Amino acid sequence: MPFQFQGTGMEVQLFMDIKVEEIYLQRAMDLHKNTPAVDAHLDLAGEVLLRHQAGEKEVVRNHYFPNFQKAGIRLVASSIFVETGNLDRGWENALEQIAALRKDIEGLEEASIVESGRDIEKAFEEGKIGILLYMEGLDCIGGDIDRLNTLHGQGVRGAALTWSRPNALANGCCKASEHKRVYGGLSGAGKEAVKRLEELSMFVDVSHLNDEGFEDLCKIAERPFIATHSNSRKVFDSFRNMTDEQMRRLAAQGGIMGVNGCRCIAGSLGGNHLEMLCRHIEYEVEIMGAEHVGYGFDLCDSYDEARAALRGEKCERNGDCLLNHGQVPLVTAALLQRGMDEESLKKIIGGNFLGYFKEMI
Repeated sequence: MPFQFQGTGMEVQLFMDIKVEEIYLQRAMDLHKNTPAVDAHLDLAGEVLLRHQAGEKEVVRNHYFPNFQKAGIRLVASSIFVETGNLDRGWENALEQIAALRKDIEGLEEASIVESGRDIEKAFEEGKIGILLYMEGLDCIGGDIDRLNTLHGQGVRGAALTWSRPNALANGCCKASEHKRVYGGLSGAGKEAVKRLEELSMFVDVSHLNDEGFEDLCKIAERPFIATHSNSRKVFDSFRNMTDEQMRRLAAQGGIMGVNGCRCIAGSLGGNHLEMLCRHIEYEVEIMGAEHVGYGFDLCDSYDEARAALRGEKCERNGDCLLNHGQVPLVTAALLQRGMDEESLKKIIGGNFLGYFKEMI
């Protein structure tokens, strides 16, 4: 069936660090009912491929659609992420992910791939969830910039130059589990890639880029870039997070920053998951303004579970601050309870990223 908001059945036991009062939860549910919510980063294409390889079908419908409904999520940016172990056939793996996701939702009433602002509007009019494809790292193209044209033809509408590892274009920051500065900016091919991405109206994502690469990008970018799934380095000291100055520069050129819901990036390994998510969002609003903050939760537990199952292994779901997307309104409710106003939250829930994607692609 087409999209229908469902505001029931939320599990709240995860968040013992903040008790959300019912009045704020109801206000949050009303906001999510009337404001299209956006998740700017989800490793959906890769998970779909893994589950297809394990024999599953209709992964989006069975694993994600019910929780998207609970949270009123209407647009999801699905990354195409090539794992380190697949780099020797990275190009093929990237195309396989795209094909798997397209096959998974083919014929579904609930969702469609969106490749333009008009596609997003059409999906909403038809009661569908829009899924936007973008690359989480361009390792798979090597130095062949023309492959960006091929990706664009496949429906990909954005890219991060790199993940947390070096490639022919740029140096990624360190992995979230590490704490070290990575040096080296964009290569000549990386600068050429930025130019080609902009020519193709594909957005640039800086979430995994190292500090020098960020500086280089600021010097050459002519269109607004974003950080789909990053947090504040001041709130939690990780090189996967952004400094105050980077956040100001991101905002000044029209970008948006999506709060990351991975525990090791939010800094909530001690169990204070909701508290840390709120602290990041509140500080980002303080530094950049509410019009430059959004949700980009990067929930990975389901992906990790799918990968482990394919290998015949078990996986504990302990990497995310949220149990699933159905809990996203709890973040909104906690922010309301802590004093954030509803107009700011309408922007954060989805208004900012929705406006950006409709304009940029």
